[in-house]
Amino acid sequence: MTKKCPRDPNAPKRNLSAYLLYQNTMRDQFRSLNPGMSFGQLAKYTAAMYAEIPPAEKQAWSERAEQDKARYLHELQNYTPPPGYDSKGDAIMVINDGGTEHLLPVFPGQQQQFQQQQPQRPTGKSKYKTETRDPNAPKRNLPPFILYQNAMREQFQKENPGMTFGQLAKYTSHMYKNLTAEEKASWETRAQEDKLRYVGQMANYTPPPGHNAQGIMLLDPNSANNNVKRRAKRKTKDKDPNAPKRACGAYVFFTNEMRPIVMKEIPGIKFIEMGRILGERWRNLSVEDKKKFEDMATEDKARFQMEMQQYTAEKSTLLAQQQQAQREQQQQMLSQHQSPHHQYQQYLSQQQQHMLLSQQHQLQQQHIHPVSSGRMPSIDNTSSHGHYSMDPYNFQQPQSDCYGHQSYNAERI
Repeated sequence: MTKKCPRDPNAPKRNLSAYLLYQNTMRDQFRSLNPGMSFGQLAKYTAAMYAEIPPAEKQAWSERAEQDKARYLHELQNYTPPPGYDSKGDAIMVINDGGTEHLLPVFPGQQQQFQQQQPQRPTGKSKYKTETRDPNAPKRNLPPFILYQNAMREQFQKENPGMTFGQLAKYTSHMYKNLTAEEKASWETRAQEDKLRYVGQMANYTPPPGHNAQGIMLLDPNSANNNVKRRAKRKTKDKDPNAPKRACGAYVFFTNEMRPIVMKEIPGIKFIEMGRILGERWRNLSVEDKKKFEDMATEDKARFQMEMQQYTAEKSTLLAQQQQAQREQQQQMLSQHQSPHHQYQQYLSQQQQHMLLSQQHQLQQQHIHPVSSGRMPSIDNTSSHGHYSMDPYNFQQPQSDCYGHQSYNAERI
């Protein structure tokens, strides 16, 4: 059985989810109603009961969970972990494994396992080179959240000394989301001022030779040492011009209608600023106003589905015709370009047919040859020694002159 990690007894108690709050509250009641249930059966019964409660009651448990979470975050802000514990009060050990530091939980009996001195982190070169930038180039502008993070980092570190870098980043993001609209507007104003500063400095900036307009060093394409990690370009597929136009969403119909209006109201507005204004106006629309564009999107979706069905059917028919034409073309090519062996076999077949026809013609000539001088027709196909011919079509038995003469006299008598 796995032992629990040691924890600081003074650390804040972790918050519970809505289901765990429900389970802890109803456990005694369910146990009294079902005294014969085991622990696992009681857990399944509790889960089934929680799944059947109405949404309003679930919402109440969710609100309790949010309150418990706010309590935990508030206590965690005021908590200072002792040495050997992380920001949440769990015991940790810093382990150096191949140049990478890990924060490992310490279980009972493991405190003396990692007491030895860890080796120093080796200094290795990175696989990829970073882009070299001109040190005199203007510093890039920062968005509102980064400005807020840079300004509040030291204060949050003092308030939460035990937090790691990742935990501090999450905590800063949570605090930024909870700012009021006026506070966020002030940071957005600072970001706009920083952007104007960057644009003004870039207008007066002259990059040195070998650098682009932003001050980044250009790499020689013929150099073998260019190991800068770059984003791979996506291979775009060739789009069929006959394919139906895709359906547009409700927001696209809204932007198509509102873009000319905004351009009249703010002449010369930039593309990014246009997107921000259109997004704000879309979020501020009422449900009734949004329904108009949602209906347009529904009609366009039905149009796309109908056209797509027709396009798919026509494409399948055309593909079948192309395949049939390809098969016919292959057969025609095979008939025109036969192999030498096939041509030789065809030649032999024609010669054999010609020989058979000539032999049949000779047989017909022998059967209708007239009898002269009281003798039978001579057998041309027998040899001079009276042997039979090897041709099966001209096979005849040789007859002597005496036999032929007797048969002839018998006919006369």
